[in-house]
Amino acid sequence: MNFKNFLVVFFIIISGCSTLVVTEIDKKIINKKNFINKGFALIYSDNLYKQEIISKKLDERGLIIFQKNLRKGTFVKIKNILNNKSIIVKVGLNSKYPLFNNSVISKRISDEIEIDLNEPYIEIFEILDNSSFIAKKAKTFDEEKKVAEKAPIESISVNDLNNTKKVKKIKK
Repeated sequence: MNFKNFLVVFFIIISGCSTLVVTEIDKKIINKKNFINKGFALIYSDNLYKQEIISKKLDERGLIIFQKNLRKGTFVKIKNILNNKSIIVKVGLNSKYPLFNNSVISKRISDEIEIDLNEPYIEIFEILDNSSFIAKKAKTFDEEKKVAEKAPIESISVNDLNNTKKVKKIKK
């Protein structure tokens, strides 16, 4: 009799315990890491499309690339490894291109980051939706400096974006 009571209590205790169930979607979110790829890019031209080296057309002035491993609409940062210039672009539709190249980029992208046409070595870095980044430096052009020197200044105020509210005013 005691043995049957023990089994009933044991069964109730075991069936009452809950376990953590991790679904496939949760696994993908937990294991999600940025996609990084280094290699040679193929710079798009209409001749490549006419010779059927590339299966789809790409706007030469657009900020869109073809990349086989990333979904359409994913934002990526393309960095020229030789001079460390970079640009943020969007991945377009899947296209067929030579396996040697890691992506197909437009002429505008190659001009923006000053890619050497003889050695188009780039790094592709995926930007995740929930990630953020901060600009490291700002550039003031000479024209802006000249305007700032000529303009009459009555007061300067500096706003601190932190939680504390401090405003500094300097009058000239």
